[in-house]
Amino acid sequence: MAKQTKIIQSIDLDMTGLADYFGGYSFNNEIMMIRVTDFNKELIAKAASGLVSNSYRLDALTAVLVLEGDLDVSIDYNRYSVPEKSLLLISPINSITAADISTGGRFFLLNIKRELLDRLGNSGGPKPLPTKDISDIFQRPHFEMDENAFNKVGKSFENLYQYLKDKRTEIKEYLVIASLSIVMMELFSLISEREKIGLQKKHVSRKKDLMTRFVFLLREHGEKEHNPSFYADRLFISVQYLSLILKEETGKTASQLIAQHIATRARNMLRTSGATIKETAEKLNFADQSSFGKFFKKETGLSPKKYIESL
Repeated sequence: MAKQTKIIQSIDLDMTGLADYFGGYSFNNEIMMIRVTDFNKELIAKAASGLVSNSYRLDALTAVLVLEGDLDVSIDYNRYSVPEKSLLLISPINSITAADISTGGRFFLLNIKRELLDRLGNSGGPKPLPTKDISDIFQRPHFEMDENAFNKVGKSFENLYQYLKDKRTEIKEYLVIASLSIVMMELFSLISEREKIGLQKKHVSRKKDLMTRFVFLLREHGEKEHNPSFYADRLFISVQYLSLILKEETGKTASQLIAQHIATRARNMLRTSGATIKETAEKLNFADQSSFGKFFKKETGLSPKKYIESL
């Protein structure tokens, strides 16, 4: 009998709505930050319990900085106890499967959508999720810190939180992006430092390793390479086996994940780069504007023109 695999869904967060509900702050529905205290802890714990009862992946990088108390979280069905003055980073390819907040705990909860991280990297800022870094987060999401590192990371989180609260609309975007870049550099510094220390790495199964390597290849080559055989060849496996692994781990085949990635990049280009539909089609390696338009409508429900008009 074939093994029955539980499908883990990926959800796109309504960051503005969640921030309003939990008393946090957001910007452009791409970044959300909540200070978890006794005031909103019960709401957040209830929401987390309901969310993870079905096991979800978030289409965002999630960072939880534990200020006081502790946090118990299950990620990919592995349990982590996160004490105060430590950090939890959850990558977009991790799944959250349980969560519990201790009495008296205080935390910063930060969510950053991948599209914003991509723009940070493309603008010359800190690269959003380098291959070795996202691999490290995927395998070992818990980061312990000494007093000095905790103070630096804590200060960067506090600054970002204050700028998200800032009401000066004419300069708010610059303040948020600048402070977010500092947060990302502090996080990457933690990852690099841990690599230097050489802590024992958690074992990752071959299937998870292949999935992670596929994600890296897709981020690097996804704009130009649309055929699953390109990725299977570089992983030295068949297209059929690649799709089987991805289906087990994500609920989607290689072709579906490639299409999802291209559609995300297309939306990002049309919304932020000032590129025309024709230029976007060319950059994403479509034969012509017509074939790009058909693909875009199939994936998003809107033609490129209608999508631009809806912004």
